[in-house]
Amino acid sequence: MRNLELFSTASIDHLLWSSKPLTPSLDSSALDIFTDFDVSRPIIVDASTSAVGTAKIMEKTHAYMRLVVDKNDRFLGIITQRELSHHNLMLTAKRLTLTIDELLVTEVMVPREELQAFDYNQIATAKVSDIVRLLQENNLHHMLVIDQNLHHIRGLIAASDLARKLNQPIEIHQRPSFSQIFSNAHE
Repeated sequence: MRNLELFSTASIDHLLWSSKPLTPSLDSSALDIFTDFDVSRPIIVDASTSAVGTAKIMEKTHAYMRLVVDKNDRFLGIITQRELSHHNLMLTAKRLTLTIDELLVTEVMVPREELQAFDYNQIATAKVSDIVRLLQENNLHHMLVIDQNLHHIRGLIAASDLARKLNQPIEIHQRPSFSQIFSNAHE
């Protein structure tokens, strides 16, 4: 065990201020706005967790998305509040002839085979405005960042985090479902 020494702050009257800009702008590097799993641990949910339990956890923590992993921490897919909506849970439970309480997160998640991602090397040379445009054009609230060279998920870009860091709203419009189009047509 190492003994650490304590020092008085009586003669210290200056704070160190970061030279980085406080708020990234649309011209900033995309690296300034992405959540790097090399720095911050990913927020995950275990594949054996119930869908209802996951929905409750996400609601309490105000999370819109979680990464789903198996017992060996292998990436399986993502789960969002959209998949965990009561309507989607009812449809999936009916299709699988289960009750909502019997559904596991893996039965409602978006599997990794259906996901697309940015490559870390692209992010390293992109501007924040490039990311915003791509998210908006593709109606995406989240985008994974992969490192193809190392063959792993490197991080995540979330529109909500991006809006918070830029101090401005990022409008992501979901495509309407068939039922929404149908009900609008009959109003």
